[in-house]
Amino acid sequence: MCEFIEHPDVQNTITTKMVPVSMPPDINALVKISVWVGLGIVGLWAALDAFAERAELKGAFPERFRCQGNEGQSLMELGDIRNLYAHNYAGEADEEYFNRPRYVLKRGKVTQLTCGGQFDGHQLSADLRHLRYYVCIVRNVLERFPYI
Repeated sequence: MCEFIEHPDVQNTITTKMVPVSMPPDINALVKISVWVGLGIVGLWAALDAFAERAELKGAFPERFRCQGNEGQSLMELGDIRNLYAHNYAGEADEEYFNRPRYVLKRGKVTQLTCGGQFDGHQLSADLRHLRYYVCIVRNVLERFPYI
């Protein structure tokens, strides 16, 4: 999912002006990057959730994943971001989003994320490199478990 945008066919579509004339020759004319990042985040969380269920991992999140270093912080961010994209329109928090407790993201509080992205207290600023960071974190966490 992270390499989709860099795929030669996608890049060729943009550079050979196959994008409709009224649209700029930019990747966002084909795929809105922020939405793509959000879909990736939701998918990562679904993978973690499904793995935990099948492996019958017990305990509080993120401890049940045997996190090391800043992985726990990253997974808490991932949980908040997942909700932000799955329920709140491509990374923009509304009042409903903050009606439930969040791990990391707080209303009106600027938060620097472990991935390098930033939440300005209302909206997330994240791109493909930030998605790649979370992919690496999830991969590292899951690789510590034996296959079921």
